[in-house]
Amino acid sequence: MERIGVRFDKAANMEPNHLTDYAKHEMELRSAESRFCYSTACGGGEFEVKDGNVKFPVNLHNSTCGCGVWKGSGMPCKHGLRVIYNQRLDPVDFVSTYFKGAAYKQAYAEHMHPMADPTQWPGSTLPTIKPPGIKRSAGRPQKQRRRGAMEARKRKRHTSVKCSKCKEMGHNARTCKFGAGTSKAPPKQRAATKKRKTTSDDASTSKAAPKGKKSKQA
Repeated sequence: MERIGVRFDKAANMEPNHLTDYAKHEMELRSAESRFCYSTACGGGEFEVKDGNVKFPVNLHNSTCGCGVWKGSGMPCKHGLRVIYNQRLDPVDFVSTYFKGAAYKQAYAEHMHPMADPTQWPGSTLPTIKPPGIKRSAGRPQKQRRRGAMEARKRKRHTSVKCSKCKEMGHNARTCKFGAGTSKAPPKQRAATKKRKTTSDDASTSKAAPKGKKSKQA
């Protein structure tokens, strides 16, 4: 709302033939680039402009250039500006009316008016309108979004599958040709580990042994 208000005030003081800020900036950039171009008159409003090692045909009557920028943007390209400056013409006359003050005034002829807070609205006896109820459609709800016509489809990851039986790529254990047709590979069995249990007799003999050694040495 604030941006539209600023442009509304700006359009009120704008002349019909003046360029917008965007058009002025583009024309300045293209004018600086046109210094490196050279034009040659061919007659009938046609010119040949040399830009480096490339030549472009320019027609002032049709407002066209071989590069296509003039026709696509509505403003003269650097090749067309080179011809316009050599002919001592005003570049503003060759800019589309879309970038001039008359179109700017028409686009921002109206502005947004302020609105009071809902607490200041007058009372009403009309019933409150509620949103319609949500009805679930038949079938399973879709999980993935709908892709566009030109959007790439999601591919299946089948090349990165590795079989747990033969360790080959491209299939799994269920479709393995070297297996016995079972759906799962047999689980690996761990080797049983035996833990030594210490009893009270072993503990007593282990403690008494050092004493016996000392007595024999004595």
